Amino acid sequence: MATSAKTSTRPPAAKKKPSTARKTKTAAAAAPPRRDDLQVGGRLRHARLLAGIRMRDLADKVGCTESMVSKIEAGRVVPSLPMLQRLVDALGRDLASFFGSDPNSPAMVLRNGQRPVAHTDPIREGQRVSYERLVPFGAGNLLEGNIHVVEPGGLKHDPITHQGETLGYVLDGQIELTVEATSYTLNAGDSFFFKNHLTNSYRNPGTVTARVLWVNTPQVH
Repeated sequence: MATSAKTSTRPPAAKKKPSTARKTKTAAAAAPPRRDDLQVGGRLRHARLLAGIRMRDLADKVGCTESMVSKIEAGRVVPSLPMLQRLVDALGRDLASFFGSDPNSPAMVLRNGQRPVAHTDPIREGQRVSYERLVPFGAGNLLEGNIHVVEPGGLKHDPITHQGETLGYVLDGQIELTVEATSYTLNAGDSFFFKNHLTNSYRNPGTVTARVLWVNTPQVH
């Protein structure tokens, strides 16, 4: 006589639910940390262009490679605080002003006394002349803008000609401006305009520092 198989009456084992704590921990570990909250790379590039400094020169100043500066500006590397401090110092800035503006804002505002000052022009040479940057140098903008600070006896000659225009306004002091072969004595309140295909130069013949607002179309490289 065949014996009938017994049917088990035990309910199937319940599937184990993953631990909530473990799921939370795993999710937290998987979420990458936000490295660009302070926009260090964008701010560094913005400050470097304002100062008219090349990546290579900045790297030499802080003792790192040009590749490292490039990676920091691109946001692929976040510098340590000591490295960031060296970078900011090399650009003539402090951390407060470095983080004080948003490089992605629709307008750039540079407060009085906080504009970077270059003591050499990367393209044209001058003596006893410094340049207070109003527009980031070499950033692909349609205009270059600076306040030229010309000490007594200071001068600058621009033999480079290209297409475009230059507009200037003497804020303080006096300069002698020469465009091609014609010279003009300009005092505070005087303005000038010329085409950039003309050679030009200026000097400060006075005994006080001259300040000239100088806006021009940059040379296309």
